[in-house]
Amino acid sequence: MLRIVETLSDPGNPDKANEDAFGHAGAHAWVIDGATDVADGPLIGSETGAHWLAREASALFAAHAARYGADLHGLVRFTIETLALRFEQERLRPPNGRHEWPSAAMALLHAGEGKLACANFADCGLILLDDDSGEARVFGVQHTSREARAVSRTAELIAALASGEKPFDNEAIMAYLRESRRRQNTEEGYWILGIDPKAVSHMRHWDIPLSRPVTGLLFSDGFGSIVFDYHRMDPAALVRRAALGGLRSIADEVRRIEAMEDPDCLEHPRFKRHDDATAVLFRVE
Repeated sequence: MLRIVETLSDPGNPDKANEDAFGHAGAHAWVIDGATDVADGPLIGSETGAHWLAREASALFAAHAARYGADLHGLVRFTIETLALRFEQERLRPPNGRHEWPSAAMALLHAGEGKLACANFADCGLILLDDDSGEARVFGVQHTSREARAVSRTAELIAALASGEKPFDNEAIMAYLRESRRRQNTEEGYWILGIDPKAVSHMRHWDIPLSRPVTGLLFSDGFGSIVFDYHRMDPAALVRRAALGGLRSIADEVRRIEAMEDPDCLEHPRFKRHDDATAVLFRVE
């Protein structure tokens, strides 16, 4: 049985829309991280395309998860096909290219009898810690942005900014991001939740046997950064700290690192000082 212990979604910028979404329904739980828009102008939704997609996908999961059960491929395929249809109906204008297509990372799970099923796109993740175990199991957390070449290029672009210049106002940075987005859901690029049903065939999926109770954590990369970017603890310690001290204490430490230790985004190269941070802490017993 899946039991939700705690949830948290902390916006990277309180003055802007939170482009993460999360939810749970019965035996399912999920985290979705909308990819920050690099569109040439408003395209869909009252906020951003990332906000629109994350919330639409989360609502579709909530409404239809029970019908699909452990068939996560079926649930995600239905969701993407519905998103594609709604995008055609609701968009403000035709997109100028693939770089404008809304997209998101995702971690989705279903708790069944004696096992979990997990589906993943990109850099959302799942950590499981068995009772009485010292080592965690990690699923997902594939960071195309953390490939060595990409990290190096991000650092170069950030270092080249003029004093006071914002990264998303910089032409070189936007050109770099748009070129990356043009490769989404292509054989030469990466696969992601969005409006292209082909992605379902490339979604990562695991059937995970459970022999004893586990504590688990679903998270967006903004929350998981304390392990996978800032290296302040290992995955098992993250789950233990979440269970004992709560999710807010972890989010606060992430914000402290970003604001106090690396406010210029140079030690840990990134284009936003603060990313949206979302997590779902749960038990399966």
